[in-house]
Amino acid sequence: MTYTSSDSSRPRIAAVVVGFFPEPPILQALLARLQEQVDLLYLVDNGGCDKIAWQATPKCQYLPLDKNYGLGYALNKGFEAAIQDGAHYVATFDQDSAPPDHLIASLLAQHELLHAQGVKCAAIGPTFFDRREVDKVYFPFYKEGSKGIQAIVPAEGKDQATPYVEVDVLITSGMLICAAAWLDTLRYDDGMFVDYTDTEWCFRARSKGYQLFGSMAVQMGHALSDAPPVRLWNLNFFHYSPLRRYYYFRNTLLFCKKPYVSSAWKKRLLAGMSIRFFASLVYENRRLSQLKMMCKGIWSGLQNKSGAYPT
Repeated sequence: MTYTSSDSSRPRIAAVVVGFFPEPPILQALLARLQEQVDLLYLVDNGGCDKIAWQATPKCQYLPLDKNYGLGYALNKGFEAAIQDGAHYVATFDQDSAPPDHLIASLLAQHELLHAQGVKCAAIGPTFFDRREVDKVYFPFYKEGSKGIQAIVPAEGKDQATPYVEVDVLITSGMLICAAAWLDTLRYDDGMFVDYTDTEWCFRARSKGYQLFGSMAVQMGHALSDAPPVRLWNLNFFHYSPLRRYYYFRNTLLFCKKPYVSSAWKKRLLAGMSIRFFASLVYENRRLSQLKMMCKGIWSGLQNKSGAYPT
């Protein structure tokens, strides 16, 4: 069903997709799906999208960048265009997401319900599963409480006690954001470049009094890394290139220095970083390259370096 906003009282919804050397069929399918659900659609080209047939999606506006400035910069460009065109809500997507029909409408309904209840909701996102795996395994939401950081795991085929839960963090893809929150000094930090861009935004939003929610009723398939994750010790180990390892290790340290990151989260993330350091040397290919880039990332994080990897 195509989304229309003929009623001027309805909020205008935009979707921003950031592309970086995507698989054309997957990205074109994503744009086609989103066109049916939003009023405004933007493809921000961080590189390699110039051959995508975005013109086949009439609502799509193509925003090329002259080089890859990183995820945060691209998202900010998309938000600027969307808000200039009158968007009240902006949904953000990675290039390899597979949103179901009515994803936006369902998230919007929950967003509006929270606002009607007086909740200062900055964003709400769907429940995720890796679309490449045969068995549907959900990724948990996380919320810090009196007993530490708790994982909230949706259960397939079971009625959820609530259609949404308050969470500490959401991922970029499928996140429906209130445009007013982004305008409230909540631009993305382009210094992160890629990893932790969404995490840093979420923690900073909560530090300003906003709340985040994960929808237990809305699901979306996604590819969170280069291959399905390895699951060990109740942790998901994602397969990434050595360059992505650099950004992960550097940005973990940069993020943990932020004043709005709690001690519990710092301990969890630094412990996870340590485990992933050794695990990457076991289950990843190109182990020497992985080791080199992880060490470089740690050194850059200790030196407070941000932005693109120096070439």
